[in-house]
Amino acid sequence: MSDNAKVIARIRHLMALGTRNSNPHEAARAVALAQRLMQRHGLTPDMLSLHDIRESVCESLTSNAEKVPAWLNSLATVVCMATGCRCWFGWHVHTSCSGVKRVRRSLHFYGFSERAEVALYIYTVLQRQLRADTDVQIAGYRKRRILKNTLRRRADQFREGWVSGVWQVLQSFAPSESENVMLKNWLVRRHTGDTLGMVSVRTAGKCRGDKAARVAGWLAGRDTDIHHGLSGSQAQQQVTTGGRTHD
Repeated sequence: MSDNAKVIARIRHLMALGTRNSNPHEAARAVALAQRLMQRHGLTPDMLSLHDIRESVCESLTSNAEKVPAWLNSLATVVCMATGCRCWFGWHVHTSCSGVKRVRRSLHFYGFSERAEVALYIYTVLQRQLRADTDVQIAGYRKRRILKNTLRRRADQFREGWVSGVWQVLQSFAPSESENVMLKNWLVRRHTGDTLGMVSVRTAGKCRGDKAARVAGWLAGRDTDIHHGLSGSQAQQQVTTGGRTHD
């Protein structure tokens, strides 16, 4: 453990003693000691809160397009709304088994305590299920003679509908105003010296059969099942049963 981490752990311990101790004199002494430590090391209460924010990264996104597909952006947004997290899209260099290096998309979740970890888990599960459901839907289209462009657009329409449907499975979990402020401050510190731009989003194109594809996606997304074996104490509160249930 680094010296800074030890100091923060010590301050947290003292603050906890100050809030839990029934003896007002001992409580006041613990808080005073914590404040002196904070002043000595140049730490503020806000900075202590920022240390509670964690980051989890998904480096295996379904799409690596420059323009993020609307369904992918919406899926990330839905997961953030369900877990009280925030996220941004980035890039990373992936090296294959053969040594070939390629630049690929990454998705970064950040939130308090275990929320980012839960968000990554939920996103990974949903992305895997969306891919499987899309493959089944596309397999049905391929039995007929359809232009590749139409096939691609129907797939995107299905995915956008699927994400709308999966929101029926999840519950909204909104951070408090103070948490929102902390999350913004953390993001600024995380990207010191870098510029975060607005993500460019590509919506699904219109085509013959697009409405039917979107409805099919919505129905499939609504019936999505998320396993409840999540790590983190808040996971059970953030994921509803939806669809089928596990024993």
